[in-house]
Amino acid sequence: MKRREFIPLSGLGISAIVIPTYYYKFYTPEYDPLLTEPELLSNILDGTTIRNIGEIYRKQFSDENSERKLAKLLSDYASTESTTTIEMLRQQIAVDYDKGNTVMVDGWILSRTEARQCALFSLTQTD
Repeated sequence: MKRREFIPLSGLGISAIVIPTYYYKFYTPEYDPLLTEPELLSNILDGTTIRNIGEIYRKQFSDENSERKLAKLLSDYASTESTTTIEMLRQQIAVDYDKGNTVMVDGWILSRTEARQCALFSLTQTD
C-alpha cells in the first residue's frame, strides 16, 4: 500500500473508533426528569438521605453505575399516552414488591425501581 492511500485510510479507521467511543462516553441521554425523583421516598426522606441511598446502591450494583444505564432501565417501562410517568413508576414499584424484586440498601428495603431512582438522583444532584 502506498503512503498516499495509507494516510487517509488510517484517518478513517481512527475516526471509526473515536467518534462512537466519544458519543457513548460523553453523551447524556434525554429522559423524563421525573425519573430522578423517588416520589414515595421523598415524602419521608430528605434529599441528602436519598442521595446517600443512591450512592450505596451504585456501589452495590456497579453495573448500574451510570446515568445512561439507569435512565434506560427506568425508561424501559414504556408509558402509554393515558399513563403518566409517575403512574407508570408507581405501577412498576408495586410490581417489584409483588414479585419480590427488592434490595436492601442502608437498612431500607426498597423496590428495585425505587433504588434505581435514588441512584439516578445521586448522579444528577450536585452539592
